[in-house]
Amino acid sequence: MHRLASLAFLLLAAGMALGAVWPSRAAAAGPWKAQVVDAETGTSLEGVVVLFYWIKDTASWGGWAGGEFYHAEEVVTSPDGRFVMPARSTWTLLPWKRISREIVIFKPGYGQWRFHGYDEWRKLSLEEQEARLQAAWKQFEGDGVVIALPPLKTHEERRSFLHRAGPSALVPRELTKRLEGAIDQERIYLGLPPMYRGKP
Repeated sequence: MHRLASLAFLLLAAGMALGAVWPSRAAAAGPWKAQVVDAETGTSLEGVVVLFYWIKDTASWGGWAGGEFYHAEEVVTSPDGRFVMPARSTWTLLPWKRISREIVIFKPGYGQWRFHGYDEWRKLSLEEQEARLQAAWKQFEGDGVVIALPPLKTHEERRSFLHRAGPSALVPRELTKRLEGAIDQERIYLGLPPMYRGKP
């Protein structure tokens, strides 16, 4: 009996030690609030598709690997460009697992999202840039933040960005219908065949 208690204690201690090295919780739980605007005009953008998805990774000697789907949720911006992504508890008791979050924000004719003011931050020192970025992420989960989408001016720019617009293949398609529709809309505008329409 004493031996079993000692073994249990050692296993618990090892688990706690691993937990100190490998984080077991996602960095944030939401809710996430933002207003999406045109980066050049500041105009609110309605109908922007916002997809959050979470992937569960497993620790290995080479780093985090072996991702598997955990959860995904889509929302669309309102007429004033606002959205709220509901809070989500994403944690695991296993110290060799972590749940990472990815964000896709897409509207036909626009490029990669960024926090409003990001272009000005790039003129600052690296330390100040990091401080501004951390503050923006905190505000994203607080009162809300402004997210800017840069308009793409040419077909070449739009085609190039389109290749990077989709989610991970790990995300089930039934959870990305709005994003699929927006991507197909952009493809048709660019003279490309739709990628998702009519496919299961």
